[in-house]
Amino acid sequence: MRNSVLVTGANGLIGYEVVKRLAESGRKVIAVDRTIGEVAALTQSAFALEIGDQHKLHEIAGRFEIDAIIHCGGVSGPMLGRDNPAALFNINIGGTIDVAEVARQRSLHGRSCRLLFCSSLTVYGNQPQDDIRESNPLLTRQCYASSKVAGEAVVLSYAEEHDVDAIVLRIAGVYGPRRRTSCLLRLMIQNALEGKPTHLSYGNGFPRQWVHVDDIASGIVLALDVEAPSERVFNLSGGINPTIDEAAEIIRQAIPAADIRLDPGADPEDITLGLLSIDAARRLLGYEPAVTLKDGIHRLIQSIKNDR
Repeated sequence: MRNSVLVTGANGLIGYEVVKRLAESGRKVIAVDRTIGEVAALTQSAFALEIGDQHKLHEIAGRFEIDAIIHCGGVSGPMLGRDNPAALFNINIGGTIDVAEVARQRSLHGRSCRLLFCSSLTVYGNQPQDDIRESNPLLTRQCYASSKVAGEAVVLSYAEEHDVDAIVLRIAGVYGPRRRTSCLLRLMIQNALEGKPTHLSYGNGFPRQWVHVDDIASGIVLALDVEAPSERVFNLSGGINPTIDEAAEIIRQAIPAADIRLDPGADPEDITLGLLSIDAARRLLGYEPAVTLKDGIHRLIQSIKNDR
């Protein structure tokens, strides 16, 4: 078990839950993010760190003698950074190079340092057929997704050429109570609670692979601790591919006053992707998603009510 773990993007949706899980298990967690915010309450070792501050990153890694890095940091979705793609690439690719180099340097001194890279299902681009496996081609045409493809290439190159113990996790669309970026589930719920209608020009019949943050945190911890897996790349999802109207119906049942209308068609800003296969994660990591969409939506409704 890796006991001294550096988590980047630690105050974000995924990073926060990962830090919480690791701290509760008694491990030393070193949390870094642009602003440490709420995560500072979970660990005494929380540091404000901008991506690109390589010297401080190396100093922190050495001071705490880390034996693993979970890289959740960076621009966290295709809805962000569209107006400044150059900055998006600098942050996502540059930040990944920085953590890969830390892992390499740690390994040079005879210490194994596992590197987990949080990638995205968007790397597959438009592939509407089901059973999307890790061996499928990467067909992205978006800058965000391309930055993740490049990040994967960096991590896997360090693994191949420099013996860095690296794992890539291609993560589906994560939702949960701390998500602050654009989230259609949150939008529909908030509008319903406030008595506002939600009318979208798309969504009826359009699939979207939501996965609750609790399941992703579980998968990350499993990948952190697995010994010498025979594969390096894993899909992590909820194991389902519901349509947006199916999610809307769950919200209507929970909030009868919800006024949600969805027109047929695909989200013009999203990819059309068939069901991700999580067979490899099940077989080699012991991963099994536990939060159903209905349960997750009910949890999200309660958290939004609590925040009001």
